[in-house]
Amino acid sequence: MNSIFKCRKLLRLLFVILIISNKLTIVSTQNNFQKFFIPADSFQSNRAILAGSFTAATYSIFSIGLYQAWYKEEGLGKFHFYNDHGEWLGVDKAAHVFNAYFQSDLCFKGARWCGYSDNSSLLWANSIALLFQSTIELMDGFGKSYGFSWPDMASNLLGAGFFTGQQAIWGEQKFRLKLSSWPQVYSDQSPNEMGDPAYSFKDRARELYGTGFLNSALKDYNAQTYWLSFNPENILNQRWKYWPDWLNLSFGFGADGLFGGYSNQWVKNNIRYNADRIPRINEYYLSIDIDLSRVKTRNHFLRTLLSVINIIKIPAPALSINSGGEWNGRLIFF
Repeated sequence: MNSIFKCRKLLRLLFVILIISNKLTIVSTQNNFQKFFIPADSFQSNRAILAGSFTAATYSIFSIGLYQAWYKEEGLGKFHFYNDHGEWLGVDKAAHVFNAYFQSDLCFKGARWCGYSDNSSLLWANSIALLFQSTIELMDGFGKSYGFSWPDMASNLLGAGFFTGQQAIWGEQKFRLKLSSWPQVYSDQSPNEMGDPAYSFKDRARELYGTGFLNSALKDYNAQTYWLSFNPENILNQRWKYWPDWLNLSFGFGADGLFGGYSNQWVKNNIRYNADRIPRINEYYLSIDIDLSRVKTRNHFLRTLLSVINIIKIPAPALSINSGGEWNGRLIFF
């Protein structure tokens, strides 16, 4: 009986050791997972190889997808230039500024994660962001329906410079560029009484902006709003008792009524459509926002995730005025 009792005690001890060992393994795994997202204090070649491989793969997928989506159907031709200044009421230029800005931001964070210095990280950030954006312009230059646009390139440089300037001067982004976009609902009415009655504004929007949620949200200039988001405390270097660190003010810019680059007139199947009765207007917004990078958490994975999705403007109440002088208040706008 004594041996049986000792055996039971030994089994219980082993069971307890197994439980403790399992918990320690889980904690260790969690700690290693958390440490993975902490920027390195010094350069780490293994992280640089991982980041470089990810960037190369992303660039390849991006380039192939871009060609398939925009240029494959018509094919490429002789390289040429195209001045699209003033097209789409400036929303496309805002898109270029935003894209170069957020790509610079993400690449800077990636370089810092590898352990590069701030200056080296800024160099990597600008180089990679402008590589992606210049690829679009070069493909446009060979595209039969497009052309290399210097105004687009200027917008790309402005976006990258906006990030770099703030990082160099303040070591942080006091002003953040953000995006909000929500698919628009278009009319089933025909743009032209003399045209094809089966052809509607909805069909025109599909031609311009594509179909599906992602295409609509990312390509539809009527759906996009670009924001300048900032914390008044941080700008004025003051502490306000009742103003949270994560609460920002935001100024937004967008447009509506766009069924063509310069006008709402176009030709399809030798039929001229005239939708000039639809006003083309710019829209300006005032709203509040949340700076997700200032949400306090000890979870490094969650902190990284919040930092990445911080390019998206949080839905919130907004006050708007358009270029026609009309004011509008919205309880929730995105």
